Amino acid sequence: MDIPGESMHADLDGGWLLPPPAVREAVHTRSIVCRSFRREDGLMDIDARFIDTRPFGYHSEFRGDCPPGAALHHMQLRVTLDRQRHVCALQSAMPGTPYSGCAEVNANFQRVIGLSMGRGFRKALRERLGGVEGCTHMFALLEAVAAAAVQAFASNAHLPALAGQPAPVRVFHRQALLDSCWSYRSDGPVMRALAARDR
Repeated sequence: MDIPGESMHADLDGGWLLPPPAVREAVHTRSIVCRSFRREDGLMDIDARFIDTRPFGYHSEFRGDCPPGAALHHMQLRVTLDRQRHVCALQSAMPGTPYSGCAEVNANFQRVIGLSMGRGFRKALRERLGGVEGCTHMFALLEAVAAAAVQAFASNAHLPALAGQPAPVRVFHRQALLDSCWSYRSDGPVMRALAARDR
């Protein structure tokens, strides 16, 4: 499943551009990776992974001795979306959890099927999987998938259409972007250029 140059964007890592830090010691790393794939049937798969690690060994009351780099949290999702960003299918796995019973909640994530990953997704997610019905870390991963879905469909629009499939969905609409961030401010150069293009 590896695609050269894409696994962790290693070829784009020119180092941190932040100022030099104070003297410090690493204590935790969290990585969230979402990779999107256009399927032959026109649906979109987004494979996502959430991992927390500590660079030192430690003892857990529930897991015993944990070596350096062991995953405290390791959650995985495959979310399949239709052209309207509705969830058609979802597979989940928890290879690494702090408690042995965490993975028992996996079946509940099937309740996400049918939801739209567009506007209102977070609210709908909490209504279906709030409190003891869900998992904080899977919520974070699902929210990352919803954000990645926008870019997945935008990227798909730049690929040649598959034989027998309709034209890709356009997800970026100028009015929806208006004043949503600094670059999309109504009086800024980006929105002026987009408005001129759409005339």
